Amino acid sequence: MRWLSWLRKEIRHVLPVFFFFLVFFTLINWIEAFLFKRDGFTPFGFLEVALAAALIAKIVLVVDHLRIINVFRRKPLAYSIVWKTFVYWILLLMVRLSIRFVPFLFGTQNNFTEDLDRFITQVNWNLFISIQVYYLMLLFIFVTFQELANKIGPDKMRRLFFG
Repeated sequence: MRWLSWLRKEIRHVLPVFFFFLVFFTLINWIEAFLFKRDGFTPFGFLEVALAAALIAKIVLVVDHLRIINVFRRKPLAYSIVWKTFVYWILLLMVRLSIRFVPFLFGTQNNFTEDLDRFITQVNWNLFISIQVYYLMLLFIFVTFQELANKIGPDKMRRLFFG
């Protein structure tokens, strides 16, 4: 029974994160598809977006259990918000880079440096960076509400927002 309560706690921790990122990843995907359809941009399918949201939710769940994420717990809330946003943003950057790079690894080339060169030249870096900045904003909003909920409690947050 102890593992069941642990599982319930972990699911309650990961589901809001998953739905938050599922909604916003879907919106970003639609915006990318709308803006860059003429350029031959192929958007991700819903399952790919859901998988990315699940991956980010799992990363957040794992990172939240690391000691390094709570180094500012005795400081004012702003320190913790900025730190966690930065850590999550770097991890999201690494995930996004790997998602974009993996197709190049399975191309016709067998040389890593040639695959890397093709990756660097073929990725639309302006789009990639602008979306990464958008993710920074989303992560900041997410972490701010997460930290507020941790400080004042989920019940009080629910009462504040929904009465």
